[in-house]
This record gives sequence, structure tokens and C-alpha cells, in this order.
Amino acid sequence: MAERSSQRRDRQVVRILGILGALLEGGHLTIRGLASRFGTRRETIYRDLRALEDAGYPIMGDDSGRLSHPRLLPEGRRHAPQLRFSDEEITALLWASRQMAEKSPFREALGAATAKLRAMAREERVVGIESVVTEAGWGIKDYAPHRGTILRLVEAILRHSRCEVEYQSPAADATKVYSYDPYRLVTVAGGLYCLGKVPPHENLTTLAVDRIHTLKVTDARFEVDSTFDIDRYRRESFGVIWEKPMNVTIRFSADQAPYVRERVWHPTQNIRELPDGRIDLSFRAGGEFEIARWILSWGDAAEVIRPTRLRQHVQLVLARALKPYGRQSALS
Repeated sequence: MAERSSQRRDRQVVRILGILGALLEGGHLTIRGLASRFGTRRETIYRDLRALEDAGYPIMGDDSGRLSHPRLLPEGRRHAPQLRFSDEEITALLWASRQMAEKSPFREALGAATAKLRAMAREERVVGIESVVTEAGWGIKDYAPHRGTILRLVEAILRHSRCEVEYQSPAADATKVYSYDPYRLVTVAGGLYCLGKVPPHENLTTLAVDRIHTLKVTDARFEVDSTFDIDRYRRESFGVIWEKPMNVTIRFSADQAPYVRERVWHPTQNIRELPDGRIDLSFRAGGEFEIARWILSWGDAAEVIRPTRLRQHVQLVLARALKPYGRQSALS
């Protein structure tokens, strides 16, 4: 309880200092905008502004006196307190930087940032964290060439600006150009995707960022569908594809059960122990193609128990995969 209270207090201090920084910068501030920026409620922002006033920073509303458009009086424009990182926070950031793929679109800026973090550290072991952690993985996409596209998508998502995209799906021979309302960027298995809608269609459309040839942010605005729920998307999908969720049960062999137990494969998962050492892993999610591909990666250690449609899908894929091995190899 004490730890949660301390974390909440730390977040409040950082948020208040951030609000003060925004007031010092000036510009057209709104309570709604500040609440969105700091991921909190408008009532919380009003309380933070009162705390700043109590600390001696004179805050007033706009020319009409509306505090919903706060600004700092000239006599309050003194230097804001500097935010400092503790060694533990620097360690966490350096650790996170090592987890970033080498093909990150922001690796140059990240390198400059970590150099500054190292200079801020007071203990040698903090700097040494980078030498003991190495990111390893294959099949990584290089997003450096797509940095401009990513930044424009971020701008469009924050401003609710409609985009004009030129996109080519893997199965298409040519690109297509259409309007696109971007909602959220999502990373899945090292890939970067954008969730959004293609007006006037109602279904959610997922674009692979690296398949976007060109993207233009237009002056047109869009409203995010009120039914869009990113948490629901995470709960109901198994990867990128968002389909109607189904109840899935996979039976794993006893020798692979320890490896299955030690990871969270889906937020809805449940594990049932069997008398012979095997386990049943159950979860509720959509995306038959992605679920089947994951099951097949376990080879003969995984068996689909339900649903029947998924079991038949995996059976069909296994039968097709076996055919080339039933005839003499051309290399023999």
C-alpha cells in the first residue's frame, strides 16, 4: 500500500511539473488538452493548477476569465524546477534501450539520449548495465527508412487528422491509394502496425507500417469511433488480426509443459494440469491464422482440442506440409 501511494505521489509531482512547463512555454492551453496529454481527468488538472497557485504561481484564465484556458501571469514566469532521474530510473531506461531492436527507426536519437543518461549516472554499475544486456533476435524488420511515415502517423493520431495513404498488401501486384483514419500504433512480434478505419467502412483496418509507400496528413479531421477499445483489442486478438474471439484449448506434451507454464501467452489464458504431466492451455481470442501458426511452431508437442474448425485447419496444414517429405528429394 505504501509503495502504491509513493508511486502515485511521484506521478503527481511529475505531472504538476509538466503542467508548469507547459504554462511557462505559453501557447493555447486547454484543460481538456492537458488532461489528454497527461492521461488523466480534467478534475485532476484543476486540482494540479490549484496546487501550483498554492505554491506561488499566479494562474488565470483567458481574456473572458475562463480557467478552462489557463495561462501564467508574467510575474510567475520563473524557471521551473528541473526533473532529475534517480540511478534506478537511469538503469531502467538504459536497460529498456538495450531491448530495442537494432533496426529501430529512432536508434540514432536513442543513442544520443543514452549517452546523456550515462553522463547523469552517479554509480558505475548503472552505466555498466548496457554491457551485460544484449538484444538478440532474427527476422527483424528495419524501420529506419520508415521514420518519416511513423512520425506523420503519430501526428495524425494525436490530431485526429485523416491521411491519404498509398499501400501495398503482400498479395497485391500494385499499390492502392485511399483515405485512412489512424487510431493507434501497435507493436506485435517485432512488427509495427497501425489500427484505423478506411472511410466510409465501419470495420477496423490494420496496416503494416513498412508496407505504406507514401502517407500524407490532410487538413480533414475525423472522430474516433466511440466503440473502439484498445484494451478489448488486446484481450480478443492473438496478434495483429482482430476477428470474433473463440474458445481455444491446446494440449501440450509433458516434456514441453514447463516451457508453456512459464510464459503468459494471452491475457485470458488458463492452465489445467493433467494426471500424466500434460497440460491444457485455454484462452479466448480471435485470429485463426495467427493462432494456428503459433500452434504449428510447437510441432508434435501441441494438439488442438477445440474448436473443431481450428483443429481441422491445423490438420489440413500438417497434411500439406507432409506431402513434400513423402517423395524423394530433388537433392538426393
